[in-house]
Amino acid sequence: MHDVQPIITHSPPRDTPATDAATSPRQLFWRPQKKDTAPLSFFGALHFGTPEMYPLPLIVEEAFRDCDVAAFETDLGTIASPAFHALMAKTGTLPEGQSLADQLSAETWQGLCRRAQSLGYHHSSISRFRSWYCASLLTSSALQLSGMASQLGVDSYLFARAKAQDKIILCLEQPDEQLQLLSSINSVSDDEFMQNTLAEIDNMPAFTQHMLQIWLRGDAKGLAALICSGFEGNNALQKRMLQSRNRNWFQQLHAANRDGKAILSVVGAGHLVGDNSLL
Repeated sequence: MHDVQPIITHSPPRDTPATDAATSPRQLFWRPQKKDTAPLSFFGALHFGTPEMYPLPLIVEEAFRDCDVAAFETDLGTIASPAFHALMAKTGTLPEGQSLADQLSAETWQGLCRRAQSLGYHHSSISRFRSWYCASLLTSSALQLSGMASQLGVDSYLFARAKAQDKIILCLEQPDEQLQLLSSINSVSDDEFMQNTLAEIDNMPAFTQHMLQIWLRGDAKGLAALICSGFEGNNALQKRMLQSRNRNWFQQLHAANRDGKAILSVVGAGHLVGDNSLL
């Protein structure tokens, strides 16, 4: 078994004097130790980011520099492509003659229309969307209005650098698997799912700041508590979104590491904390 221990970064925050290891800030970075094996490192990513997250800690930069394989959740180049966005839109559109309004209560639909308009979407443009796709679009827009940008996500940033440097890239899931997962996320009724989405969007500015500060502090316990609260009362969704995927990813990472390759795995930070995590 790997003896998993969090690493304390020795790189001080920007514009602060150097400190010793005992007072350096923690990062969401781990390097399991096993005798006579190549390094296998993990860095918890936020999929959206802000400029204050950069430059990345020195220990992460060193792990990236020295790795033979950079592992990511999926092919982020494909995910960001116009063709994949078009596929998402097609998958997220209701059949002809159906409307999202028909699947929601009048109150929820009216609330959705108000929130969509505040984010730049007219009610006519969302009426044909499936609830999961509508929620994805509005949540992404709300994140951007909160100051978070997808191109500044840690995984997107390191994926682009890995491609530019011709590093071996291990994609732990295929883009179509991610799309299938996303389209199955509303395990509750459409109405309840959309109500929950609207509540999350209303709380987005406070949530993003809280998440960002947790990430900047490297607060693994705080992040685990936040993730747990997000899945409260929905163990099946937590198992599908985190636990099952963690088990699958572990097998792939373990196989690559067993072949003697040094690996840096950059996945969503929520996969690296709490019970049944990837670690």
